[in-house]
Amino acid sequence: MLKENKDFFLYILAIIVLIFVTLFVIDYLLPGTASRGACGFLGYKCWFKKGYEEKTYSEYPKMIIEQGKDYKATIRTNYGDFEIDLYEENTPLAVNSFVFLAQDDYYDNVKFHRVIKDLLIQTGDRNTLDSNLKNDGEGSPGYIFQDEINWDSLNFSKAKRQQLEEQGYSSNQDVVSKHLGYRSVALANGGPNTNGSQFFIVTGSSGNMIVESLEGRHTVFGKISFGWDVIEKIGGVAVDDPSSNSPKPKEDIIILDIEIFTDS
Repeated sequence: MLKENKDFFLYILAIIVLIFVTLFVIDYLLPGTASRGACGFLGYKCWFKKGYEEKTYSEYPKMIIEQGKDYKATIRTNYGDFEIDLYEENTPLAVNSFVFLAQDDYYDNVKFHRVIKDLLIQTGDRNTLDSNLKNDGEGSPGYIFQDEINWDSLNFSKAKRQQLEEQGYSSNQDVVSKHLGYRSVALANGGPNTNGSQFFIVTGSSGNMIVESLEGRHTVFGKISFGWDVIEKIGGVAVDDPSSNSPKPKEDIIILDIEIFTDS
């Protein structure tokens, strides 16, 4: 009787070990696993814990980008990879924050939570890692930093400047700005000088009236230099409510990893 019970428990133990080994192989060793996400294959990482690491910072990070280096970022997603040429000379604060967060794996498994067809796609919020869809788009890294937008270099009209001033925005004379347009990568925000981790990519044409209305309100810190077909694929996904201001994709579009590199 004792021997039979022992054999039975050893059999059960072997099955449990086999299950966890299989989960590990699927989640870490097989390249391009479609089911990999914040909770892993079948959600096993969330069985005994929240499923993701809380990441908040008490203050803006120290400057880690180096002068004279041209920074780029490869963003790997479950829809494919694309590359951003970062504007470190034009927007050092924005690029430094992005590089810091990317190197600290802040963006890993974060989803694209906003897709407006022929206008923009938006991501960068760790709130998308939980099951509460209502708070997607409200998250931040715990710190905010100032806008880097120079109205003079953008040749804004007097009327445009007055409109922005009335809304609380101001011109930053310490930088030279790039125009917001097709393929631009810009910081999302909740108003003047409230930049954090979220960013969007413009898929609408530069002549688009909505794109023009956003210029001057959002710091442009990069441009898509490779993988535009991936951006188009993401921008064309089905969303829950196309008429909404923040349409959510019906399928998960996940950032798997961001690699920062330099040409010099």
